[in-house]
Parts: sequence; C-alpha cells; structure tokens
Amino acid sequence: MALHGINTGVPGIYSYFRRMNEFAKKYFNPILFLSTVLGFILPQPGELSGPMILAVLCFIIFASSFKVDFSPDFFRAQTKTVVGFYIIRFILLPLLLFWIVQPLSPFYATALFLLCILPCGVTSPAFSNVFKGNITLALALLILSSSLTPLVLPSLSSLLMAETLKVDQFRLFATLFITVIFPYLAHLPVRRHQRISRWMRNHDSFISIFGIAVIFALAIAEYRPVLLTDTAQIVPYFIINLLAFLFLYVFGYGIFFRANNANKVALLFSSGANNVALGVVVSFLYFPPEMGVFFVVSEIVWVLVLIPVRKLMLKLAGG
Repeated sequence: MALHGINTGVPGIYSYFRRMNEFAKKYFNPILFLSTVLGFILPQPGELSGPMILAVLCFIIFASSFKVDFSPDFFRAQTKTVVGFYIIRFILLPLLLFWIVQPLSPFYATALFLLCILPCGVTSPAFSNVFKGNITLALALLILSSSLTPLVLPSLSSLLMAETLKVDQFRLFATLFITVIFPYLAHLPVRRHQRISRWMRNHDSFISIFGIAVIFALAIAEYRPVLLTDTAQIVPYFIINLLAFLFLYVFGYGIFFRANNANKVALLFSSGANNVALGVVVSFLYFPPEMGVFFVVSEIVWVLVLIPVRKLMLKLAGG
C-alpha cells in the first residue's frame, strides 16, 4: 500500500509543478509587480540581503544551465555573434552615449555610461529561456561580459570621468564567479542524472520567474529608505531610466536584424536585462549619493519595462 501510494503521489507532484510552471509563465508580469509592492512592505533584510540574493541568483543559473549546450557547433556558429555583440553593446555604445550626453548633462552622461556598461544580468538566460530564446547564446554573453567587467568598467571610466573607480578586482571577480560560473560548473555532474535533468528543463521557468520575484522584493526592501527620502529626484530618474531601458531592448533585438528569432530574443535580454544590482553597488561605493538613487530607481524601472517587452515577445511568437 505504501509503495502504491508513493507511485501515485509522484505523478501528482509532477502535475502540481507543471501547473505552477504554466501559472508562472501566464502571470509573469503580475508576479513581478507583486514582488515590487512587497519590497515596500517587507522589513529590510539588512546584512542578509546580499547572501540571500546571491543564493537565489545562483539557483536560477543552476536551473537554467540544464538547457545549455556549449558544443563545438555552437562556437563555430556563434563566436562572431558573441564577440561582435559584446564589443558593440558593452564598449562602443556606452562610450557613444557618454560623448553625446556629456555636453548636456555630465551627471546623466555618467549615469547612462554606467547603466550601459554593466554586464548582462544573471537573469538574462532565464528570460531568454522563458521566451524561447537561445539560452546558450545568452549564457555565453553573460559569462563574457561579467568576466570582462572588472577590467573594462574601471579602465573606461577612468578615461572619461573625474571619478576614478578603484574597484577591488579580485572581490568583484569572486562575486561574479560565484554568481555565474560556479552554478554552471555545479550543474555538470547533476546533469548526468536523467530524472533531475529532465525535471529542471521542464520547470526552470517556474524557478526563474519566482526566483526573480524574490530578488526584486529583497532589493527594493533593502533600498526602500533611499526611495522614500529622495522623492524629488525620482520622477526625472524614472523617465531617463524608462527611455534608456526601452532603447537597450530595441537595440539588442535589432542590431543583428538577419539573425533568427531565438538569437534575437537572447540578444534582446542580454542587452536590456543587465546587472542593475551591480550598478547599485558600484554607484554607492564610488559615486555621489544621487547616483545611488538613480540606480535604485533603475531596479524598479527594470521590472516595469518587462511588461511591454513581454507583450512584444508574445506578439512576435504569435501568442
């Protein structure tokens, strides 16, 4: 009887998670919006916020890695795309925007430069997966941009700005390694277990979306005092961030207009879903307080912009 109960219970569990997976994809935007609201209600995590966010990010990448295949065919087909997109999007574009905006506003020139030079967010492969993009391409861009950020960001900023970034490169590399590379390496031995591998591939949308919601709630809860005290600056920061993120998404989708749709989706999220959390840390550590406020607002806009982006993706997919 016990054995029979276990056998009949397992399909029920799989069915439950399958429903949760479909629920997460269907109510993607309301879940993220609710997480933003919860961020203004929950108590501040304090010193626990960093480790908790890091743990959730690691698990998202771990789950997404089961759909990744860095095969020789991938490198033969995508090396030019990965390297070319990185140079255009993460080096040339930030420099160009800085030089264009600098005569109008040194503050916004610096803010947009930092926003654009930030590496792909660890959520970009997850979003690419949810919307049927090339997750392997997204992860390759994530690893490349994250690995080079400790070198590129301080070097270019010291050439352009009066504020010189003296980033602890070892610490930054360690953080990026734990967040991005370690989860991928950790999944490799587990990948051989067919049942676990199949379960992860079938339910990673559920893991990614709810994991992202937890991250947003924790980040907003932690920086809530800043948002509530510097209200006069929020509106212009909100508008600039909104225009910037919309531009980055359109830029990512259209830069290689002849690419197939799966690649375009991956490039779209690699461009727009960047690592704003890293921007918050860098701005608070190395720039005036108003720059930190700008990037806290970026966190909120980052979530809101996903609403029209999701509708666009569903329309393009015919859904």
